Amino acid sequence: MEWIGPTWVEVDLDAIGNNLTTLRALTKAHICPVVKADAYGHGLTVTGLFLQQQGVRLLAVSDVDEGVTLRQCGVTVPVLILTPLLPQQAPQAVLHNLTVTVTSKELICTLAGLGQACRRIVKVHLKINTGMNRVGIPPESALEYARLIAECPYLMLEGVYTHFAEADHNNGFTRKQLQRLLDVKSAFTSSGLENLLWHAAGSSAFFTLPESHLDLVRIGSALFGQTRVGLPSGAALENTWNLYTRIVQVQRVAKGAPIGYNQRYTARRDSVIGVIPVGYGDGFGVFPDNFDLWRHLRSALVKLVRKPHQVSIDGCDYPIVGKIAMGLSCVDLTEHPRALELIGVPVRVQARRTTISRRIPKVYTINGKPALIYRHCCYWRPVVKNSELYAIAVSVKTAKEIIERRNRDGQDS
Repeated sequence: MEWIGPTWVEVDLDAIGNNLTTLRALTKAHICPVVKADAYGHGLTVTGLFLQQQGVRLLAVSDVDEGVTLRQCGVTVPVLILTPLLPQQAPQAVLHNLTVTVTSKELICTLAGLGQACRRIVKVHLKINTGMNRVGIPPESALEYARLIAECPYLMLEGVYTHFAEADHNNGFTRKQLQRLLDVKSAFTSSGLENLLWHAAGSSAFFTLPESHLDLVRIGSALFGQTRVGLPSGAALENTWNLYTRIVQVQRVAKGAPIGYNQRYTARRDSVIGVIPVGYGDGFGVFPDNFDLWRHLRSALVKLVRKPHQVSIDGCDYPIVGKIAMGLSCVDLTEHPRALELIGVPVRVQARRTTISRRIPKVYTINGKPALIYRHCCYWRPVVKNSELYAIAVSVKTAKEIIERRNRDGQDS
């Protein structure tokens, strides 16, 4: 039995299930959960197994490695790879019965040859570039590609899809993209190519453009309680993810004393400063940086007026001060009535989910109680001892049984 450590991510499986139920009630299309980027920081394997038990028809991932990981943990539902493969990746996709996005004749021929060699039907989805201009084939080439796939006895064209460029705020352009896909669909129907899965909408278009739902909707961030657009009246999404750590040191700092590297911050008053064991090495405070001059200027202005990174203790927020280091960050606890007594106290840290290190343990809860832990690439059963959370290693089979049992009756074992 091992203590899980000072830092952990808590994932609420109930909330994920409730969000899936909410989304299903808003569409007639099949929901395809997108679980790329370690299921948006929620843990690919446990989340994948949980969603399989929720009866989803299809899962989507970014690449072959994610698809193989799902297969190895026991996920058997179809898994769509969204990123086009290089030829070297194709054998693994075929071996693990993954559904492949195709955007080139070369990949079609490679998959056809592998399917024939393995005597296995390889399912593919054809991606159409309708305006994103990133991945996909031109709409006018779609029929040619579909016919090439049809000529390959070991390939099966299962679906056709596109990707919207700005569905969160530009419905005019999104409708143009949708119409281009629907024109392709009409051409397919006229040529006798039917019974395919057509899909276009992601999380934003799911809410902003209901006519884009078609046969399937690919839902990522909304499934995990986040959306950049407004929700329909009466609909609500639940938070599914929280990062926690513990204060490891507390000390008094005099007014005018610098805190952290480069003297980036100077105490504006006599203060009480706490230290938490998370930093940029854990992904805390890390954000994608796509260089754009206007974006950088705007970001600089926002930093001048926005609140700094915060941690929450007993429902109150306290600011991160000083430079976030590789493994440590400082918190101004001066306003807390028991500031000097907070060593070892858990705090909730506001952080970007997809950048947080996968080495941090994930504690999965059902009915508000720990149900399963994923740590060091292994599954663990949670044990509470003296109000502390410990872990006992269990097999993949046991982990699946825990998820299945809790999916079935939602009760503790």
